[in-house]
Amino acid sequence: MGIGIPIPILDEDMALFTAVKDENIYTQIYDYSMDYPKGNPKPLAEVSYKDLRSGTIIIDEKKIITAPLSSYYKARQIANILKEWIESGRFMLGEPQQILPSV
Repeated sequence: MGIGIPIPILDEDMALFTAVKDENIYTQIYDYSMDYPKGNPKPLAEVSYKDLRSGTIIIDEKKIITAPLSSYYKARQIANILKEWIESGRFMLGEPQQILPSV
């Protein structure tokens, strides 16, 4: 299942904030089978989304196979459908229903 959420690009700054590549987005790797049940989560490594999407990452000199939980192909399909709806006037942008938390 995929969800498309339009992000209004109102100015150049917003365009810069949304134009982030996978190699610039980092996340921590956790061992959910060990650390979370013990209530002591600690990251095993920090990797980029590009590394995760490559199919393998290295942790403690071991090659670990990775697989995405999302699909770029499906995300682009959803984005194109949403774009068509906005351009045709079938999806109208309105006032935010709730403001997202910020810094």
